[in-house]
Amino acid sequence: MALITPTVTINAQTGKITYPFTGVAITEKITGIVIRPKMCIGASMLPNSLAITNIPDGVVTQYTIAGAAPEPIVDYRIRSVATITYSATGQTEQTLTEGIDFTIGTASGATPRQLNFTTNLTGTNKAALFNYTYYDVAAANLVYDTNVYPSNCTGTMTQGTSTVILWNNGVLAQGPTLFATTGTVNSVIEALITDA
Repeated sequence: MALITPTVTINAQTGKITYPFTGVAITEKITGIVIRPKMCIGASMLPNSLAITNIPDGVVTQYTIAGAAPEPIVDYRIRSVATITYSATGQTEQTLTEGIDFTIGTASGATPRQLNFTTNLTGTNKAALFNYTYYDVAAANLVYDTNVYPSNCTGTMTQGTSTVILWNNGVLAQGPTLFATTGTVNSVIEALITDA
């Protein structure tokens, strides 16, 4: 018997958690599953303030956030509006508002570290404070606080484009055979037990 424990991945733009697994053989059968006592409903959405001090002199229409700063959430419909407090030599401090003075990334969600200014940044010795929201993508920081009731839940596994129900309201599936070497499980399943 082998215990297959999925890893945890978190999407930085949606906060969605996935539980992928690898290292199984196509001929293995699932003989049991481990159900989580509690599951996590999503990653935490957190505020962040980032000081930006290396903005070039002159007119700036676009800026890309460098380094390991958390990735901003591009979709403004699911979070608070971001702001930038900005100053330059000889200018009074201004507060720029997302959607009016700048956008984050592109409409498709690409390049989430890119700031696009509709109100150009001008002057020399620019400094800015970027206030935005991000999802915490550290798996260790997830909070598993939603009870799982084995008699009233469904545990699924996805391999390729097919989803297999492994556990349904207290009933374990009758030994399905794996048909790929990788896959994902939903948040109800903590581990798979195979006949390997």
